[in-house]
Amino acid sequence: MSYKRMRNAKPEFLRLKDAMNVFSMGQDKIEELARECGAYYKVDRVVLINYDIFREHIESFKE
Repeated sequence: MSYKRMRNAKPEFLRLKDAMNVFSMGQDKIEELARECGAYYKVDRVVLINYDIFREHIESFKE
């Protein structure tokens, strides 16, 4: 899924690679932060990130 399509839509879950594009972070950092805030889900070999929980967690770092 391209980032342009995702700008207008609000997905509930993002695959790890899509989350890397949306939040402009590397895989390790996304996984670390997603686990920290409880937004990390692994189903078989697919990693999903809850968009709302992760976004709120990221915004908590705002100064």
